[in-house]
Amino acid sequence: MHYLGVIITLIMACSVVSADIYRSVDAQGNEVFSDRAHSSAEKAEQHPSFYRYRVRLKRVIDGDTLELESGEKIRLIGLNTPEVESRFTQQQAGGRQAKQWLNTTLRSPVLFIEYDQQLYDKYGRRLAHCFLENGDYINARLLETGHAMLTLIPPNLRYAERLIAAQNQAESKEIGIWSMPAYQSKTLADFTPGVSYRGWQRWQLTVKAISRGKQNTTLLVTDKVSIQIANRHLPLFDGLDRYVGQQLEVRGWISRRGEQHIIRLVHPSAIILL
Repeated sequence: MHYLGVIITLIMACSVVSADIYRSVDAQGNEVFSDRAHSSAEKAEQHPSFYRYRVRLKRVIDGDTLELESGEKIRLIGLNTPEVESRFTQQQAGGRQAKQWLNTTLRSPVLFIEYDQQLYDKYGRRLAHCFLENGDYINARLLETGHAMLTLIPPNLRYAERLIAAQNQAESKEIGIWSMPAYQSKTLADFTPGVSYRGWQRWQLTVKAISRGKQNTTLLVTDKVSIQIANRHLPLFDGLDRYVGQQLEVRGWISRRGEQHIIRLVHPSAIILL
């Protein structure tokens, strides 16, 4: 067992209820993880589910990333905060406030972290849920105070419903990012083909049709804009046909190739029916 160098204590978090995660294999042989059971799915083992590790914080890097005294970097699961200025990133609205809030909240260096199904991100950072000694769930607190955007990525869905509820609180109160002009919902009247839209976005769109491919399913909006879902994530989405002809708010990041803009989604929490 890997103890992150300076981890002192391993405790059983008996008070935590873990959502079941189901595993299946699609027609292309890809592993698919879902929080819903399907006929061909089997319950996935959640090895680190009930364990929290006592660690010591070295510093807050930004609103969603920590560095431990061991040197290990921790990326908080289920959310994204605006960027702070660094050698690699430009300052985004709300980034400084998110980092300040996290610095203030994590006054004690003692934290408890809990892993989910996927342990590392593509940058080699540990993915974790973070708790204070009193049990406060930091990931959820960042969302309910309006300092973060919900970003659920399978298979790390253990606290999905709790995180969704936390964001709903902030959004209904219009606090934090929900009050900032940079994160207000845009319509296609605001859209300019060929322009790069940086950072987390909210777009009001109407799906015209659905195109199904071997690897991806595409929700067609215009000849320049589409929503793309990898087929391995489709078990999470309850009937895409219901979105056709409906006005939606889609949340996430837009990638651009020439004048083509694609919003890639991995979880249905990024689609809001209007």
